[in-house]
Amino acid sequence: MSSKNIHHTEVENKRGTAIRVGQRWADNNPSRDPIRHFTITDIEQVYSSRQAVCHITHGVARATGERVPIDRVVRIDVDRLHPVSTGYRQVT
Repeated sequence: MSSKNIHHTEVENKRGTAIRVGQRWADNNPSRDPIRHFTITDIEQVYSSRQAVCHITHGVARATGERVPIDRVVRIDVDRLHPVSTGYRQVT
């Protein structure tokens, strides 16, 4: 039995936050350095699991505030994307 990915351009997570392709977010985790900045490029669903496909564009060093180049793709569960002090925040 093979699974079929369903692609979305917008979903709402369990906290009511609208997650859309093209949104920019930053990592708020106080232990992560540099602070990752990423753009949502796709939203994939396999069965009930929905993940935002995120292109990490750069980081910001906590000590200096300098921009650090990062070029990586990660997947983050859409229910983790909501503004909290130790999670993520949406940036403009």
